[in-house]
Amino acid sequence: MQISSVIIFCLLAASCEKAIDFRGEEQSPRVVVVSEPEPDTNLAVRLTYSRFFLSGSRFSVIGNADVKVVAGGVTYTGVFDDSVYVFPYSPAEGDSISLTVRMQNGGEDTVVTAATRMPHRPSVTVREAVGDNFRFVLNDRPGERNYYRMQVQSIDTTVICYDSEGNYVYDSDDPSVVSRDTVVDTTSQFFTCSDAVITSDATAVLNFEGQENYYVLIFNDEMFDGQNREITIKCEGNATMEYYKSSVRKSVSSRIFLYIEALSKEAYMYELSRYKQQEGDIFMTEPVQVQSNIDGGIGVFGGKATSVVELGTVGDR
Repeated sequence: MQISSVIIFCLLAASCEKAIDFRGEEQSPRVVVVSEPEPDTNLAVRLTYSRFFLSGSRFSVIGNADVKVVAGGVTYTGVFDDSVYVFPYSPAEGDSISLTVRMQNGGEDTVVTAATRMPHRPSVTVREAVGDNFRFVLNDRPGERNYYRMQVQSIDTTVICYDSEGNYVYDSDDPSVVSRDTVVDTTSQFFTCSDAVITSDATAVLNFEGQENYYVLIFNDEMFDGQNREITIKCEGNATMEYYKSSVRKSVSSRIFLYIEALSKEAYMYELSRYKQQEGDIFMTEPVQVQSNIDGGIGVFGGKATSVVELGTVGDR
């Protein structure tokens, strides 16, 4: 009876398969700009053509454009190198930058423009950690809207144990252990944050208990402009560490690092909409339109500045 049911189900599934022709209007390729300049790093711009969403082809790189940026009244020309245009200019915090791209697209002269202002690196003060709970103060710059993206990474130290014949030993306390190898990995951490102001617009990943575990938080300072905001996060571990608990690699310790980026408004809107699009239910919600600040094309030209601080260390997890 069960076999018959399976056969019937397969026949029904096969009978429902039908190719449907796309009858919508296929748009001409547009110029796609992707550039997120950072302080003290040579500015780089990647140009490609957009492609039809049903196309299996890769994005075509544009290597014959005239690409210029203007910063501080000085004009810089990009040199095409390994699929990107690289400029002899490294932005500083607070720089205002404008971008102009001139090229031929489908036999027509095309001009693409964009502008951004470089944010300042976030100022962070670390407080004393308690167990897996880490506290820090985000010192927000007053009098302006600031945008942030926050992630947590760990440097995990693990040990692999061997017996005299070179076989793995799962129990590190087993008397047969004669040698050990220490391995260091860098992994992204899931974490929780109870601050409703910080998490109100955040991108979340839900675990099986329904608790919000974040791998990234994107937020702005609308509710705490100019304040020194104390934030507490709890590290929930990561898939790598969970694997180590049941494998030959045994966790010893993890050094926890906070990566917090200040984003320009353009980069903030682009990244926020991109994450919202990725987490949406495509069957039950309207699609999220990824934000673009490119005139004459699509994409993002938005600055970011990153601060990295060590929050503390946790032991065997």
